[in-house]
Amino acid sequence: MHDARDWVTVTAQAHPYWVFPIAFFIAFSESFVGVSFIIPGTILLVTLGGVIGASHISMFPAWLGAVLGSILGDWISWWIGFHYHHKIVHSWIFRRFEEQIEKALQLFHKWGTWAIFIGRFMGPLRATVPLVAGMSELEFWPFMIANTVSALVWAYVLLAPGAAILRHIFP
Repeated sequence: MHDARDWVTVTAQAHPYWVFPIAFFIAFSESFVGVSFIIPGTILLVTLGGVIGASHISMFPAWLGAVLGSILGDWISWWIGFHYHHKIVHSWIFRRFEEQIEKALQLFHKWGTWAIFIGRFMGPLRATVPLVAGMSELEFWPFMIANTVSALVWAYVLLAPGAAILRHIFP
């Protein structure tokens, strides 16, 4: 994880125009089921926000990259759940995520579409809630509305604090 934080810091400082693809990749990997358990996306996006603030890079490209990456990652997870819902529970790929899928199912059955918004802010469930929404056959547009609105807020919440605080410390 330390190496990933160093890479984000050094790369964003050396190549400020790369903050969009960096944020996109991090947010996508944080939102795509399975990959989210490997890449520490939340920490990397907070780190990127700090680099943006300390380097006086515009936050907008990073925010847009994080929004689009998280929307795409969740959409693909939803699509997999929607099209393969009967096979997922029996698939060897998803067996290691049974506990997260069960928790996401409980959250989804309790909150419905709101679970997509809530799940976005709950680390271990972030990528499994869209999968479960697809498995539960939530229709596309209600899913995409919740997915998009939550991505807009989530990306800002992770990037803005570091950008704002460090921008004031390093004027």
